[in-house]
Amino acid sequence: MTDREERLEEALLRIKQWAEAYPVEMFTPLPDAKVKMAGTVLGWVGIDIGALHGMWARHILNGIGEIVDNALKEET
Repeated sequence: MTDREERLEEALLRIKQWAEAYPVEMFTPLPDAKVKMAGTVLGWVGIDIGALHGMWARHILNGIGEIVDNALKEET
């Protein structure tokens, strides 16, 4: 296996770890009604649940992007 292939494989393994970081057994998904209720309650204090979801999604995707960027860097 080439160095590049090893880097890419390691990146895939790290991304897989990210994907498995919050297992359903530990963090039970909320029913839709509770998510809607949370959105209502957050709205009372001026926080949009969609903005929170976007922030969390960006955090996850930025972490994955960083793993990919590091794996694709050419060794100098």
